[in-house]
Amino acid sequence: MGSVNWMALLQVALVTIGATVAIATLMSAANWAFTPVAGADTVTGGRRILGFVLLCVTGLLIIFGLYLMIPYFRS
Repeated sequence: MGSVNWMALLQVALVTIGATVAIATLMSAANWAFTPVAGADTVTGGRRILGFVLLCVTGLLIIFGLYLMIPYFRS
């Protein structure tokens, strides 16, 4: 058996943790953008657009991650 490349394993772990934090933060910010301000019944136009932009960015990050994990798409 070969030896473990610990620096590569650490790099993969850090990128995974960073991506998880980024996606969770973007989803939380989108949730905040879609939540009405206290005392208001609806969300204003600017916050709604911000929410959709944040959801689109999150979706693109998830699709890019799937693209990197599934080798069929890169061959």
